[in-house]
Amino acid sequence: MGHLLEVKDVTKIYEGGVLANHNVNFTVDEGEIHALVGENGAGKSTLMKMLYGLESVTSGHIYMNGEELKLQSSKDAIEHGIGMVHQHFMLVDSLTGAENMMLGMPKTSFISNKKRDIQITNEVAEKYNFDIDASRRVRDMSVGMKQKLEILKILYRSAKLIILDEPTAVLTPQETEELFERLIELKKRGMTIIFISHKLNEVKRISDRITVLKGGVTKGTYLTKDVSEEDISNLMVGREISFEYDKKQIEPGEEILRVQNVVYVDKFKVPKLQGVNLSVKRGEIVGIAGVEGNGQSELISIITGNMRAMEGRVFLNGKDISRESVTNIRKTGMSHVPEDRMIDGCAAEMSVQENLTVTNIDSFANKFGMIQKNKVKEHCRDQIKEFMIKTKDENQAIGSLSGGNIQKAIVAREFKAESDLLVLNQPTRGVDVGAISFIHSKILEMRENNKAILLSSADLNELISLSDRILVMHKGKIVASLSNSPKVTEQELGLYMLGIKKQEGVE
Repeated sequence: MGHLLEVKDVTKIYEGGVLANHNVNFTVDEGEIHALVGENGAGKSTLMKMLYGLESVTSGHIYMNGEELKLQSSKDAIEHGIGMVHQHFMLVDSLTGAENMMLGMPKTSFISNKKRDIQITNEVAEKYNFDIDASRRVRDMSVGMKQKLEILKILYRSAKLIILDEPTAVLTPQETEELFERLIELKKRGMTIIFISHKLNEVKRISDRITVLKGGVTKGTYLTKDVSEEDISNLMVGREISFEYDKKQIEPGEEILRVQNVVYVDKFKVPKLQGVNLSVKRGEIVGIAGVEGNGQSELISIITGNMRAMEGRVFLNGKDISRESVTNIRKTGMSHVPEDRMIDGCAAEMSVQENLTVTNIDSFANKFGMIQKNKVKEHCRDQIKEFMIKTKDENQAIGSLSGGNIQKAIVAREFKAESDLLVLNQPTRGVDVGAISFIHSKILEMRENNKAILLSSADLNELISLSDRILVMHKGKIVASLSNSPKVTEQELGLYMLGIKKQEGVE
């Protein structure tokens, strides 16, 4: 068994002199599951994009079976037997599983044969023991099924090496289990897998070897059996990080948010919210769990005023905000950390200062209505310091910061606003371990400051660590309301999320 892949002294420098990878060295052996771990901004994604032909190599070499690769595109990578499943799936929602499977494949005849495509897809699925419905449109598939389809597409194109980027980020514990069983089967058939993750317990369970990246540099490759989760964490972060928090006992105060019988149907006539009721009080964190696509994002959009409910009402501080503008909702006492920081959270080309003050610039005006620039600057510098935002200074364009630092800036802005309710949607998605524990401590600080907090997260560990109550959504309904003391288990949440279990009398 030789090295299938060898990465030698690979360096990547982006325009503007940003160093993403520096002299990275690692090898992947044929038929192994090789984990690549590191904090966000450690250079994992950049390295994989170079292996998949999406980014050029500044210097260094990549060898496959001893032959040097000069990849210009993902098409080149696929031709060399390298496939990649991205964190955000590359599927066409309106097409069926079989149609997605055949996209880009050379056609044997001018007219596509739907029946034959479905048959081929089902045969490939059966061969690898993957359970998918090839005739179903992608938009009607569960997240787990979409992921299986992505992997099958790669297998059908005769890949020898599969790169999986954070494959379990969107899966329930039960779906993760099933994915791992499939990956181990693929390994037995001689497939080689690079598994990128920051979930160290999963890495320990599934990989043969682990390569650690820190600050764009490889910290070494280890046999998985020889290193503990603490060892890996220390290599990645340079310190141990615990997500066990001492939460103060707080008696919740008055009700701040009430959602009453909210109904929403999307443009495909799919009911996304079917009469949702919930409330959040001062001094409590209410978590929302659910497999992606079960109505959580629509619910958050309606609460924050970015979408209108078809039926039902939303009350903030006793005021009906169902038809109010986002600006008025903010003024009534709501802050919002959105799911997609680049689209909804910040203006990338504007400065850190402008992004930190865009929602409350009026508060820096003197009695003549003039903005006091020194006060603005001082406020921003205080926030940069308190929230440990790594930036040259407050005038740097926010889009040039790392994802974790953009997230910290958005959290700083929203947490410093004069609001009674914080709506947090995936507040730590795509940020590194150090930043996660920092943001968590700030969320708990807000709870102690008597804010009401609604937290929607795909990270079950995060929900369990922080929430006082957890609501579980399935097919647009709240199917469980669980007190999180004593702590709920991830497995139990997973059963409700998949609709296997339902609590009596919730709806």
